[in-house]
Amino acid sequence: MSRDYGRRDGPMGGRWRAALFVAVVIGAFVEISTPHHRYGPLVDVFALAAVGVVGAAAALGFDSAATSPGQRDRLAPEPKPGTAPTICRYVTGPAAPQPPAQAPKPRPFLRERPTDLGVPRFGDGARAQGYPWLLPERTVQNGIAADEATVGAFTLRAASVIGPGHRCAQPAEPRQDSYRIGRSRDSRHAIVAVADGLSSAARSDAGATTASSQAVTLLREQLGTVGFDGLDVKELYGRIADAVAAQATGRGVDTSHLATVLITAVLAEPDANGVARAWVGWLGDSSAWTLDPRDALWRFSGGEAKDRAAAVVSNEVAGRLPDTPQLARDDYVMLAPGAALALVTDGIGDAWADQAGNINEYFANSWRSPVPATRFTADVGFDAPQCLDDRTAVVIWNGGRA
Repeated sequence: MSRDYGRRDGPMGGRWRAALFVAVVIGAFVEISTPHHRYGPLVDVFALAAVGVVGAAAALGFDSAATSPGQRDRLAPEPKPGTAPTICRYVTGPAAPQPPAQAPKPRPFLRERPTDLGVPRFGDGARAQGYPWLLPERTVQNGIAADEATVGAFTLRAASVIGPGHRCAQPAEPRQDSYRIGRSRDSRHAIVAVADGLSSAARSDAGATTASSQAVTLLREQLGTVGFDGLDVKELYGRIADAVAAQATGRGVDTSHLATVLITAVLAEPDANGVARAWVGWLGDSSAWTLDPRDALWRFSGGEAKDRAAAVVSNEVAGRLPDTPQLARDDYVMLAPGAALALVTDGIGDAWADQAGNINEYFANSWRSPVPATRFTADVGFDAPQCLDDRTAVVIWNGGRA
């Protein structure tokens, strides 16, 4: 159909239209110039209208003829036999090749929030650090806890942050660390307890909370009855074990479900030289560290040390509550003016003990003196490879005179 239409409207058709147009115009002028006895104006109007109609038809014919038959053939290819003619007359060219359909690719994981704003990051960090925080199925303690206080010459900062390995698990697990801070009735002693529930125990968060709370309460009692020099670690941990076991009985579960480790400390007011003594008792792998203000590292001072020379560092503990309170041990630590004592769970202690990284050095510089509780908490929530456990730290700075 397109080729037949092209032959009728080719260059010859255009010339015939032009000749017809010229003839009509000449005839119209002759008609207008000839006098008429009747209907003269009406005849003139019809003559001019005829010129307009023929002129418009000629113009349309010239526009159509401006396209050669070959061009129209390329613009509107003739349909193949047995196929319906195309509806669109003008085609811009061959269709661009379309890529084969593909299944949508899964979106790459995007961190819910940046981990390098306010939270110290070491190396590449841990991938789980950026996962969304999920809630456990049961009602548990908060994912973050923090405190700051002053007791006599001592300045305290405390924070506990649920680890990435617990808060983004499926299902999420509760924070299994717990701490308590307190003082003697006369404010001459600061009291600290840090507990770390065992991951293998189904209700270890309850065991840790009970152990830390009971520890501060019972240490205050001992200070009131036997004084600082009479503190008894065996009697203390035995009574704490009884309290944890009672919790298990009340919940109708075995005592192993509330298994936890515990480290405690009591700091006596500084002497005339500004030196303070600290009593430290522990059961399990939570640890005590000291920092001299002139030193660049935190130094291990108490707790169940892990064998870092072993090919695989074991997380198994020799003692735990409430099963083996008789394995508790204690020692005394001296703190010079400006020095600090830190009680930490292994979520921090393991990172400090790893001398291959610079985590210990960072915390030595960051906590050389007391910092606001908000910054302290952000430090405790640090991001580092393979550091997925809960982390808790209580630091006491000796502000005794130099």
